[in-house]
Amino acid sequence: MKPIFLPIFFLSLLACTPPGALLKVKLISDKPKENIVASYEGFDRGGNTSVAHDKSNSYKWSGESPYDHEPWGYFDTTANEIPYIKRDRDLGQTFTIQATHPVHLESITVLTGFGTNVVREGMFGQPISIQLFEVSGNPVLNNNGTDSSTEALHGFPHNRPGDSIPSLRDDYYAGETYQSLMVISGGKFPHKRDFGFDSEEVEVSSDDQKLKGKYLRFLIPPSVNLELEPGKLYAFLIMVDKMGKDKGFTLANNFSGSYEGGHGIRRDGNGVFPPQPADPSKDFTDPANAKALAAAHFPADFNERTSISPGTNGYPDVCTWRDLTFFIEAQ
Repeated sequence: MKPIFLPIFFLSLLACTPPGALLKVKLISDKPKENIVASYEGFDRGGNTSVAHDKSNSYKWSGESPYDHEPWGYFDTTANEIPYIKRDRDLGQTFTIQATHPVHLESITVLTGFGTNVVREGMFGQPISIQLFEVSGNPVLNNNGTDSSTEALHGFPHNRPGDSIPSLRDDYYAGETYQSLMVISGGKFPHKRDFGFDSEEVEVSSDDQKLKGKYLRFLIPPSVNLELEPGKLYAFLIMVDKMGKDKGFTLANNFSGSYEGGHGIRRDGNGVFPPQPADPSKDFTDPANAKALAAAHFPADFNERTSISPGTNGYPDVCTWRDLTFFIEAQ
């Protein structure tokens, strides 16, 4: 019997932010404690789940290639590995408002991760945005054609030839509708000095302890009057605005999260699954890889990018079972 499939819909009814309404992003020393209407504090001490918009390409492929590659291919139903190109990624979370009356969004706070690639060298001081959604419908789990008797077709551990992949690692939700409410831009990722380094010129390892477990607060401009209703489901996505070298940063999360009011989400490449197969024997810019390269990266037009529906499916991993560490402040 084939698994139930209900598509994830996306309604782009994007509100315009008032002129001069710029996002502010800052590091704060402790978690928010007041006016919290949704939150989750769990996280794993590891992993490199990241927001990424990196111009460097890499094949996800455990076979041989003269070009940069990592053993993270995906598999078809006959267990053949399919190579593809590393995909851009926005990350976020759905959440339910716990309040007795309508509230106005004030800030969203997340936590940087604890892995080995926490903030990439090209990320400091770079433009970032946040997109907000209203979510409707009911999530229906699609097991992607794999069950307890079979291995997942993609997911962690990524190297299928060397490790088995539990069947739940490729599960994803369908059936939810994401209505885009607003994109707020103008924010900048913190600079090196904000993390406690002596200067902006010093070379910083992405594994440096000063980068890990830091509260990153997105302050919504006061002129943005976004009212959130009690009991309703909303979502946010964090985005690195422009592609560049070594652009990306990790977010702390629980892969097996226990937050009952929502789940992790992502926007992954061009939003089409599975990824377009690539030919790892040829250069990334070879005409043979044109479709694979286009599928791996967000559209150059920012509006086209923000019109791609988020969801839980992604490559190499899914966000179905993931919850970010997050705090929603509202008044």
